[in-house]
Amino acid sequence: MPAIPPDQQATKEQILKLFDLLRLKKQMQQALSLVSGIVQQSYQAQMKDLNAKLPPGKQITPQDQAALEQVMQKYMQQATNIYPVEEMLADAIPVYQRHVSSADADAVIAFYSSPAGQRLLDEQPKIMSEYMAIVMAHMQERSKRLTDEMTSEIQQIVKPDLLNNGSPSKKPN
Repeated sequence: MPAIPPDQQATKEQILKLFDLLRLKKQMQQALSLVSGIVQQSYQAQMKDLNAKLPPGKQITPQDQAALEQVMQKYMQQATNIYPVEEMLADAIPVYQRHVSSADADAVIAFYSSPAGQRLLDEQPKIMSEYMAIVMAHMQERSKRLTDEMTSEIQQIVKPDLLNNGSPSKKPN
């Protein structure tokens, strides 16, 4: 569908009302914190995996682990604030205006102002929470399988060299 002609576009005020009814600011803030948590969990899993793969007797010291976590926290905080939600919303207004007519904005505002629209908005966090748990389980399972396959292929390439007492094997030309 082509962009809405300028004379039929929703006004900035309509879009802001729509954003307010959709609780878009809160949703964006929650999404940012969710992503932050996922990245942090992934980092912790990688550190645990790294420790497990170190040679016997070699481990990342608790002091180094604490320092790494402190650096991670510092940059996660900076990343969370790099593009404030208010700016995101301001940037979204003209995009919405190009794709939402004034009449459509009024209709959507009317729906989300209704009891059914409010109930849907009230249930949306629960719906997304349940759905994201399913998505994350699938992503973790599939990512692990992919990582395992990649590791296996890498080991097939590296293994012949290690079998020759560390000296590179001669590969046929």
